[in-house]
Amino acid sequence: MIAQSRWSTSSLGLAERLNRVRMARALALLSPLKRHLFHAIPLLLHFHGARLPGYNGHVTPCGIAGFDPKPEHHSAAEVLSLGLPSLRSDWPHAIEGVYAMGSTGSFGQNPQSDVDVWVIHEQKLAEDEIALLAAKLKLLTKWFASFDFEVNFYLVHPHQFRGERPSGDDLKRQLGVEHSGSAQHWLLLEEFYRTQICLGGKPLYWWPGARVGSEGLWLGDVQSLPASEYFSASLWQLYKGLAKPHKALLKVLLLEAYAWRYPDTEQLSARVWQRTVEGDFSAANDPYFLLYQVIEEYLLAIGDFRRLEIVRRCFYLKCGVRLRQEDQPKDWRYLKMQLLVSDWQWPETLIDTLDACESWHCGELQWFNAQLNELMLASYQTLLHFASRHGISEALKVADLGMLTRKLHTSFSEDNHLIPKLNLLWSQQVGEPQLTVITSQADGTHYLYRQAPQANAFKGEAAVFVSGHLASLLLWAAINGVSTPDTQWHWYGDRKAGARLEQASRKLQEMIADVDLRVSKQDLCQPWFYRKLILLVNLEKDPTPDWHGQEVMIDMMNANLFSLGRQRLNMLGSVDVLCYNSWGEWHCHHFEGEQALLKVMTFVAPGIRRAGGRVDGNSSVTLPELVDIRSQVDLRTIGCSVRLQPQLELAVHSLLRQVARLTCQANVSSTLVQPLRIGDKNYGLFFNTLGVAFEDLADAPAIYRQMSHGNLLTLPRPELGDDPFASVPELIQDYATKDVIQYFLRQREEGIDVFILNAENELSHYVQHGTTVEALVSKVSQQYAFEGLYEVRGRFNLPQFFQLERLQGELRAQPVGMARQDLGAEF
Repeated sequence: MIAQSRWSTSSLGLAERLNRVRMARALALLSPLKRHLFHAIPLLLHFHGARLPGYNGHVTPCGIAGFDPKPEHHSAAEVLSLGLPSLRSDWPHAIEGVYAMGSTGSFGQNPQSDVDVWVIHEQKLAEDEIALLAAKLKLLTKWFASFDFEVNFYLVHPHQFRGERPSGDDLKRQLGVEHSGSAQHWLLLEEFYRTQICLGGKPLYWWPGARVGSEGLWLGDVQSLPASEYFSASLWQLYKGLAKPHKALLKVLLLEAYAWRYPDTEQLSARVWQRTVEGDFSAANDPYFLLYQVIEEYLLAIGDFRRLEIVRRCFYLKCGVRLRQEDQPKDWRYLKMQLLVSDWQWPETLIDTLDACESWHCGELQWFNAQLNELMLASYQTLLHFASRHGISEALKVADLGMLTRKLHTSFSEDNHLIPKLNLLWSQQVGEPQLTVITSQADGTHYLYRQAPQANAFKGEAAVFVSGHLASLLLWAAINGVSTPDTQWHWYGDRKAGARLEQASRKLQEMIADVDLRVSKQDLCQPWFYRKLILLVNLEKDPTPDWHGQEVMIDMMNANLFSLGRQRLNMLGSVDVLCYNSWGEWHCHHFEGEQALLKVMTFVAPGIRRAGGRVDGNSSVTLPELVDIRSQVDLRTIGCSVRLQPQLELAVHSLLRQVARLTCQANVSSTLVQPLRIGDKNYGLFFNTLGVAFEDLADAPAIYRQMSHGNLLTLPRPELGDDPFASVPELIQDYATKDVIQYFLRQREEGIDVFILNAENELSHYVQHGTTVEALVSKVSQQYAFEGLYEVRGRFNLPQFFQLERLQGELRAQPVGMARQDLGAEF
């Protein structure tokens, strides 16, 4: 460490003593190997050489200010076989300081905790030097991961929080999976101040009223947090809660407690410092424990005992101290946790259940996830009311707001067709050996149980999933790992039907095993499109048992299964559409009746067209590019009927592939027609750039006479007439997406052309004068955000914004506020 002779000392001495205590606590909770890895973090940033992990060229900046390796660092280098090069004492340093932050060294640290590290670089580093250092940090993250040690590095400008950053610095702070972008600013710094551990470099002046010269680091004042940041910070915590809801719930409730006390909010960092000044270096002055304490004080004050109980369980689970397990190490947190649990008066059965969280079954996970989601949404609603009085931070980028809310909409949507993803939390395995479906005789609702259909097996048990359609149960169980290849399926009261469910489930598991779950920023900024489409034929309604013909004759005669025999019987009773889209959502839609097949084809066509026409990897058809990154649509079909299963599967799949090709071949000058006989009627599927529709051809004898043996026809494109798309750029119609509001903005001298497609794809237009595109988008976004005060169902369904502009002579719709180089990043 840098010599301390020039610093004033009482405060600095207390801060360094607290740092030593936290360092000792952090090391006490790590395994011997991870202790060495922890000590290696500053080493690998101070030194740089071809034989060291993270090496990416000889010009990458290195060196930590005043860092002098200690015996524990040399020991780590020896154990990890790190050959440290020499570094002259007068070598200019590129890094001001390296600090662990978050749960490391606190009550919240558990064996699965990652380590978040802020690397504060020297302010005069050039852009190319910063890029090299950032690249090295990514390599180091991968190297640490090879030891099953998750280390996330964040490169920070020393003036980042003081509004003195260079203009190009925003590009390094883009919203990402582990980076809050513009959603958090001062609240993030406040968390850093209260939790940081200095691993090497300049001491941090983080206490209230601290000021320092060049020999220490002061990142900014957090004692007056702006109220306008609470809303965006709550969005970020809800997003983080999609992966770790128990952790995010504590963070969002802290925000709620802060807002409740506003403007007399006492920051947690100030409370930590006050106790430090009072000489309290015990476990009671732990930042994570104090976080719980602030939330407890708030919930007790407002009399919310239900939420308090869930918060206590989240805190217990996050800490990872298992009081009822004999092999639990008796670390420095153990006694304090015992006292807390005793004060909470928890029964031993509850502690046993929490300690066994790694083996929770899907039903227990469902219940706990539902509780967490309900509480997080309640906090969000409270903070939304708070934000409606104080506004939204001007620093929040429209693109960040749009991506966060779109991601949240996919998880918190109340759309009955959306199949929810089960957060496994700590559970290692949720596969069930037996699954039983019970169908209500009253309304046909299907209930899924994790028991075999035996006497009294369901007494006192709750269904793990409920839906109006069987396909939803199959899909939910498959995507969440509840059904496995070894799972036996039962349909209560119908053994044969249970066997069909089991067969369909196994096929479905094979088909979804290769789904790419990554979602990019561009995906969220664009209309969704299909990545995988699976049709389940006759799962729910199956007319084939009533057909008594010979299946071999169907193959020999190449018969039409949708209009079979003299009676013109339609062997298709129902179709379920299971689709995975570019927003990372699984949906299930059910169709039945005489026109089910026609409705399915018109329903799936737009999502296929937006995907660009890449079907099964075998189609050479391409559509003029809607987005820069295309994804292939994987089309699959599963036959579920008692009879004619392979024949129906082939017939439906062939039609699906034909519809996919024609959808992407349609152009503005003609309409394509595919004839199809169903039952005793002749239908035509009509394809053009506005979509797909079907009509009974009985009223169109002229068209029908032109059709020969079911061949495809090309018809002249009719006049658009009053078609709303006639007077707008044709590009807009390719972006039309149901249930999503879309704004298309075109800057002109007389003002901004604003084209709006509402959730029903109804078009409106106006010209906005006297503003900029950015200001208009910001204003509209905030209006929709605050509609969540009154309309809960669509609270995260904010509009998408596109700016119409010409690139290389071609009209394109660019997502507003997104840098092109950042579009491909995963989110």
